[in-house]
Amino acid sequence: MECVPEAGGAMVSLAAKISAVLGPRYELMAAVRTDVLFLRAELESMHAFLEKLSTVRDPDAQVRCWMKEVRELAYDIEDSIDEFMHCVEIHGDAGCHGSSSRLLTRFASRAKRLIGSAWVHLRLASELKGLKARAIEVSERRSRYKLGEDIWVSGSHMGADPRISILYADAPDLVGIERPASDIENWLVDETSNRKVLSIVGFGGLGKTTLAMEVFRRVEGQFGCRAFAAVSQKLELKKLLKNLLSQVAQNDVAHMDTWEEGQLISKLRECLLNKRYLIIIDDVWSKSAWEKVRCALPQNNHKSRVLTTTRIESVAKSCCSDPRDRVYRIEPLNESDAKVLFFKRIFGHKDGCPPHLKEVSDQILKKCCGSPLAIISIASLLASKPVMLKEQWEKLLISIGSALEKNPDLEGLKQILSLSYYDLPYHLKTCLLYLSLYPEDFKIERDSLIQQWIAEGFIGAERGLTEEDVAEGYFNELINRSMVQPIDINCDGRANACRVHDVMLELILSKAIEENFVTLVGGHPVPRKLHGNVRRLSIQCDPEIAKTLGGMNLHHARSLTTYVQAHLVPPLSEFRVLRVLNLEGCQGFSENHLKEISSLFHLKYLSLRRTWISNLPPQVGDLKTLETLDIRDTNIEELPETITGLVQLKHILSGGHTWGKIKLPDGIGSMSSLRAIFGFDICRSSTNAVQELGNLISLRELAVNWTDFTSGNMKQQEAMLRTLGKLGTNNLHSFAVCSRNFGSLEFLDSWLPPPKRLQKFRLSAYYFLPRVPRWMASLSNLIDLNINIAELTDEDMLILRELPSLLRLDLWLKSPQREERIVIHGVGFPYLKELIFSCEGTCLVFEPAALPKLERLQTTIHVVKAKPYSHHFGIEHLTSLRQINIQVSCDGASASDIEDVEHAIATTVKYHPNHPRMNILKHGMKLNLDERRKRDHSGDNNADDEHTREGDVNHTSKKRRI
Repeated sequence: MECVPEAGGAMVSLAAKISAVLGPRYELMAAVRTDVLFLRAELESMHAFLEKLSTVRDPDAQVRCWMKEVRELAYDIEDSIDEFMHCVEIHGDAGCHGSSSRLLTRFASRAKRLIGSAWVHLRLASELKGLKARAIEVSERRSRYKLGEDIWVSGSHMGADPRISILYADAPDLVGIERPASDIENWLVDETSNRKVLSIVGFGGLGKTTLAMEVFRRVEGQFGCRAFAAVSQKLELKKLLKNLLSQVAQNDVAHMDTWEEGQLISKLRECLLNKRYLIIIDDVWSKSAWEKVRCALPQNNHKSRVLTTTRIESVAKSCCSDPRDRVYRIEPLNESDAKVLFFKRIFGHKDGCPPHLKEVSDQILKKCCGSPLAIISIASLLASKPVMLKEQWEKLLISIGSALEKNPDLEGLKQILSLSYYDLPYHLKTCLLYLSLYPEDFKIERDSLIQQWIAEGFIGAERGLTEEDVAEGYFNELINRSMVQPIDINCDGRANACRVHDVMLELILSKAIEENFVTLVGGHPVPRKLHGNVRRLSIQCDPEIAKTLGGMNLHHARSLTTYVQAHLVPPLSEFRVLRVLNLEGCQGFSENHLKEISSLFHLKYLSLRRTWISNLPPQVGDLKTLETLDIRDTNIEELPETITGLVQLKHILSGGHTWGKIKLPDGIGSMSSLRAIFGFDICRSSTNAVQELGNLISLRELAVNWTDFTSGNMKQQEAMLRTLGKLGTNNLHSFAVCSRNFGSLEFLDSWLPPPKRLQKFRLSAYYFLPRVPRWMASLSNLIDLNINIAELTDEDMLILRELPSLLRLDLWLKSPQREERIVIHGVGFPYLKELIFSCEGTCLVFEPAALPKLERLQTTIHVVKAKPYSHHFGIEHLTSLRQINIQVSCDGASASDIEDVEHAIATTVKYHPNHPRMNILKHGMKLNLDERRKRDHSGDNNADDEHTREGDVNHTSKKRRI
């Protein structure tokens, strides 16, 4: 049974438009105004009811049909109002442009405008009359069938707790649990006397409860008092407290059924206060739930421990508020363990899979994404088949989504996955369903996604925040709730992209298709019945695309996302209300396909990325509502002059294949909404265009190319410096300059006044600044700095280490430096999390208390230069280190010296309390024959080792900067 469909996508953007159309700009007729007011009131009431229903599980078929009607009604009202507003704009413009010195011409023009306007109003009146009748019928149908009156009872039903089998699982049946269980076990039984909390966090179905229970079994004998209790989505505090008391107080609580919460808490604290206790609190869903439970678990000095599990990152951090506590992020099973679990469940042992099933089993396991619950559920379903036919396995592979809905063997998996979906707030469900437009395993870029959400109207206004800020908050919350996997995490914790678990994508797809949120062509082998108008279309792959699309009504589609050849994409003239046109990677796409783009008068997001298009037609200038234009990795070298008429454009992204070829358009200063500009070449642009950049007071991100080889382009340097001075006093948060030559960029040293709001500065070039610019000393908000310095002085180091917010430093020094070692003292860099250092012949040495927050280190070590210092680098002093990548320069070094350096580093890492991940990359190795023979002992090396070392000889460690 489906959960309540999400209708927020149609509702959020509609409210603002209804308010706008009621304003004086549109001069509505009295009857039309009355109908609009009626529809607004009716939709507000319906929206409130839908929001209540969105938290209900498994409403009946009648309720789902009614909600579908409401959603479609909202879509149609929005389409009607959008077309009306556009027509009013057209006739208003016509009246302005038709003015003439002759009275007759002016009169004719005004008459034409009035007639056109009257026709537009009459058509709206007719459409609204029909929509009003539909709204009345929808409302009456709800009353007639008493829809929703008993929904709160029937909808709250939940099947058997899927954790029951986990709580009583036998240890020999567990796979891939030894390492994490031993890690947590060692942490729990250490000698720390204070009470500590460890919270296991991760995606539903990864085995958090299984891991917690296995650890519980291993260590329970070391605790005098122990108990397990589950919180679940709705905390029943009295029930949970009674459960804990019954396990720790036993016969001492005969009358607790009549006790109030306060009495239960007091008694539980009394029982635990002077004992060494271990309490497991499973499945915590909110910070408030944890705070209530925490009150009953007293602090003591008896080595007590609390273990919690949760799907939500912020809840895990709330549980672990003390520095001694620990958040443990559970990982999916690796490929080997996944196969063992899968084959043992089906065949009884890990080597039981017949050869003809191995390929399809690999594909099934890939879809399970290392989730033990998914693996066990699907394996159990396959094991129930009387005959192991490859055809049956392949059929299951392509129909896991429908099997989740219908097959009772997968009910437990569906329940675990659906719990997270049910718990989402109303607005997040819409944003999550939008991810169904993307194919399996697709890397979804954060900025692109949130711009599409905004274009669709999913993002509501919040006081003091921009739409982008609100949308990014939604993106982060989906990560926080483990609904999507973060990818490319920055030093500030922001993920640049995300990916959806395959099994979660199946659930999202089934819900999105069921409620006609998305129409998928190809990419999903199970045929789906079309439901009315297409609202969002994703074309992924299908040999019969033309035939499939032929029967679709595309006039009401809001988004088109395609991953096929250009000739398979429907004509743009078929899309009347399109907001998002995502053609990323659509091969064969050319300007010819855009000749009708001017008809997309609602378009807000246009991505032509990786399409290899060479020219943008001038009709792009007709897209007056466009907010994002992405032309990265195309062959476009020049924008049409009409581009400067797009006054609502916020993001214009270029670069990639046309690096250094695309210039800023003259008149760019009039595009006052611009917030981000990427990939334009300053040296090819006119000085006027460069100076106009300074007029863009909303600009937050600027990334430019610098192709001057002569270092003599003084006019461009002066213009750029004036522009930077202006931008720095406004809202500039990020600045990057990229150069593929050695031309001077020394003018950057003279940036005045300093950009006080700057958070990111990146210099990707072969040019080295003579020093750290002195204006950087005043940048209290700078968190990410990538810079090249010719020679690092004590004054430079003082500026860098005193930057109060710096989280990431990428420092490239020109070789050779005067000093062979740069010592990082135990002062400064208070929050630095990531350090990337590159300089041939110079290495870093860390003193005690240096870089207290550093988690990731990438550095270079020259073997010959390090030998006099006994290969001591002070890595053991980096107390927060989690990952270390070292490039070892072996030029002029003997094999034994190289081994000594490797051994010194490996030993330091081995005994580091955090056991950081280590990667050593050697380059410049030139070993003579005698040295090779000494190293090639018959019992230690083989042919593969020899090939590996030859690869090391040929490897270059030159840092990639461009």
